[in-house]
Amino acid sequence: SGHVGQSFPGKRVKAAKVCDISPTDFIGYSNIVLHCGTNDLRCENIKHPSDIHSLANTLKCKIVEIKTLCPKAKIFVMPVLPTRLPRMNHNIIMYNKLVDSMLERFFLDIWFPSV
Repeated sequence: SGHVGQSFPGKRVKAAKVCDISPTDFIGYSNIVLHCGTNDLRCENIKHPSDIHSLANTLKCKIVEIKTLCPKAKIFVMPVLPTRLPRMNHNIIMYNKLVDSMLERFFLDIWFPSV
């Protein structure tokens, strides 16, 4: 049993973009936190709103793979935090809304906090 202040080691895996997430990296862990950043949502990467829809769909596919490989794991998806760039914040807000809707529709057991 654990004690106050005792550390339980985990694994931190970095993926520069959502498409770089490797679901096999999560095998064996009971808690999985997906914290996506802004790389995919930079203005130069988003030419049309459909690009953001595609990105949310890519995340959905990754979650399906993770749930298949780690059926007992608890998954937490963190929203992308806003930046100082108004145009990029537009992309971030849209992405967060899409992810929230996708999780509510397909993955009721995944926790997604509001920003």
